[in-house]
Amino acid sequence: MNDAGPPPEDPNDPMGSIRRQIDEIDSKLLALVAQRLQLADKVTELKSPQSGLPIRPGREVALLRRLVAEAQAPLERELVVELWRALIAASLRRQRVIDVVVGGGRDPTRLYDIARRHFGARTRIKDVGEPQTALQKAVENPETTVAVTWWPAAPGVGAWWPALSETRFQSLRLLAGLPLLNTTDDPEAALFAASTPEGASGGDISMIFANDPNHRIQRALSDGGLEGKEIARAEPRVLVKVHGFLAPEDPRAMALEHSGIKNVRVLGSYARI
Repeated sequence: MNDAGPPPEDPNDPMGSIRRQIDEIDSKLLALVAQRLQLADKVTELKSPQSGLPIRPGREVALLRRLVAEAQAPLERELVVELWRALIAASLRRQRVIDVVVGGGRDPTRLYDIARRHFGARTRIKDVGEPQTALQKAVENPETTVAVTWWPAAPGVGAWWPALSETRFQSLRLLAGLPLLNTTDDPEAALFAASTPEGASGGDISMIFANDPNHRIQRALSDGGLEGKEIARAEPRVLVKVHGFLAPEDPRAMALEHSGIKNVRVLGSYARI
């Protein structure tokens, strides 16, 4: 039996030289990832213990946009987003265990995959069936749980979005449209959480839920200086997409009630890369 091991590398072998360079880069990357996590830990130490879920969708999108813009060939934007989503997810796990519940009914495997790619392979993800069930879990556990559903106005997923008008869901906020990388006009899925702070990232789109029994929403938007359009209707409820970031009690949205629009509620905002 020969225990001599592999033959020594030839220093003049070009393949061996390239592999050594790759090994050196891998070691440097590993050290940089550890340094990034250490800095993230310092940020966590400065946060208030009552700061809620550590998710900051506006900052995350702004970061990913910058990195995609700075990426040099042959880096693909898909790879940049995938790598940094994994790093962001690792930082989130060190701050707090986040449970992700998905509910959509149609093609649960795809919805599960969207959630896994966003929150990382190690995140606990559970399919609970219907969107309303997932949303209820987020409401019941606002400090630890988020819900991922099919996009409210997506065709073929059932008109579940009117349930957002129910009293039990009033604390829910739309935090993101998934996946973050823009490959279609509208996102495939929506990320909801209860009472989680958010911030503008630039290029944001806001979603408004309201009652519009007299079909005045388009005129009301124009009169209020908002650029947007109705994207779904279940009489008298209407779902509206508006360009720009709107805070929960944004006076521009609340002013829609002067035009006969009732029960105006800003569901939240999302931005994509």
